[in-house]
Amino acid sequence: MTRPNRTGELSEREKELLRPYVSDVDATVFTIRNLNPEVIGAALARYSRAPTGFKETVVREFLNPDGTPNEVKGTELIDRVVNKFGDESVAELAVSPLCIEEVSNLMTKIIEDCRIGGSPIEESTRYVLYDEKRNGQWRYVRPRRILQSQLGEKFIATMDFLFETYAALVEPMQALFRQRLPEERFTIEVERGGGVEMAAPAQLTCEDERRAHRIAYGFTIRSAACDVIRCILPAATQANLGIVGNGRFYTGLISKLLTHDLGEAGELAANIQRALATQIPTFIKRAGRRTYRADIANGMRTLCGELFQGVAIDKTAEVTLLPEKGEDARVNLLASMIFPYVQHPTAQIRQVVSALPEEKRRQIFAAYLGERKSKRDRPGRALEHGYPIEFDIIAGFAEYRDLQRHRMLTQQRQDLGVLLGYSVPEEIAEIGREDIVRECFERTEDLHRDLHRAGMPEEAQYATLFNHFIRWNVGMNLRELGHFAELRTQKAGHPKYRRTAQLMTRLYLKRHPEMEPVLHFVDHNDYDGGITRAEQEARTARKSLAAGVFDDMD
Repeated sequence: MTRPNRTGELSEREKELLRPYVSDVDATVFTIRNLNPEVIGAALARYSRAPTGFKETVVREFLNPDGTPNEVKGTELIDRVVNKFGDESVAELAVSPLCIEEVSNLMTKIIEDCRIGGSPIEESTRYVLYDEKRNGQWRYVRPRRILQSQLGEKFIATMDFLFETYAALVEPMQALFRQRLPEERFTIEVERGGGVEMAAPAQLTCEDERRAHRIAYGFTIRSAACDVIRCILPAATQANLGIVGNGRFYTGLISKLLTHDLGEAGELAANIQRALATQIPTFIKRAGRRTYRADIANGMRTLCGELFQGVAIDKTAEVTLLPEKGEDARVNLLASMIFPYVQHPTAQIRQVVSALPEEKRRQIFAAYLGERKSKRDRPGRALEHGYPIEFDIIAGFAEYRDLQRHRMLTQQRQDLGVLLGYSVPEEIAEIGREDIVRECFERTEDLHRDLHRAGMPEEAQYATLFNHFIRWNVGMNLRELGHFAELRTQKAGHPKYRRTAQLMTRLYLKRHPEMEPVLHFVDHNDYDGGITRAEQEARTARKSLAAGVFDDMD
């Protein structure tokens, strides 16, 4: 085989062949186009060993004489480097967008918990109404294992009742917010005389301004209603999810789903593999069920069930800032290992572990580490324990969905359940629907208990509502706390997750008041009326007017 030319100079013929694939054949900074992700990944992988640049590598090693991509060669190189040599960093060089539709909200959290290498965007229950059926059915998943059990009919009846109740709340709740903020008092930003002014309907001067006002007001009222009535959406509610991820991320995601106990996870893993096989098949070749992780989960679930049998769950505040010093580091590590498998707070778990004999402590450690047969058998996230700032948080599943997305930290959550209680928004009582909303919680809690008794604890999570409380633990450094709190207390945020971030800030500043400059832009205000997006939509209206593009598709 002829060795490729190693000179850094491109011939005119080579430039001609390259033009369909790079934005500028003469530039040192350029974008790539029209190439299979596997060819791109293979060519980028050559950066570490080839004396020439990307363009020279592509045209001399990965294009056929007629200028078409040699995709076979790209695949062969990636297969050798990633799958035979085990260079996992190369698996990050191929990126593919992926759309996942009609999966449960429970599943979106499992997916999004794979934090590194993937960027997700999710259909929002804060802005999208779930008041219409699709193809004659309400938008919730129907797990095969439940439907094939004696509880199948009860599951369908309960879910249908939830969505029928939700649909009936839409107009009364929007009417309440229209009463709180009448359309004639709603203002948008408009440009006047070289400046920006707030204008009510009476001050609008053209049809475009009136249209922008109408859209902004409608979205503001709808999102305020969605914020409240999503309290009775179940974890089984369907959502659409978009991800841009690299090969290493997708390998981890597929492996995680194949290892999970939920049937929905295994079915989704197969669908993801099938879709990505059209783009980056070689990069996900090593994805597979991780028996090591599955065995650890089963062993820890059994052991923790025995250790905490009969141990009543301590009641705690919404947010607890855990101690920084003075405790046994090993006890804290073992407590972190136990946390996802129980419903107890971290402080109580530490107390239980402290009282255990050394033999039991070694048993917990051994169960969590499992039997590692290679370096690829990696223990779980508990080993990330040791951040300087650590919180236990209790909030609704709805708030968890928003706060879970942060990645520069470590989070572990407990299973969705009904033991920690729930909350009903005050607006529900204002429109006279508190009784039927509480019936929604009672019905799902009854179904949840039935599913547990039937040996389906994982599937029981589908039968919890967005306002059922969940406990999770968050470890972070000070820089991340500043980012987290300043972002999540903005006025446009949901009132409940704003409250959680505010409490986190107050607890930390009580311990370290000298750190106030780091958290200077945390918004500690409470905004009445529950209409949190009015100001943001007022600004959006001005941007729409400037661009001449109006987002009224919905």
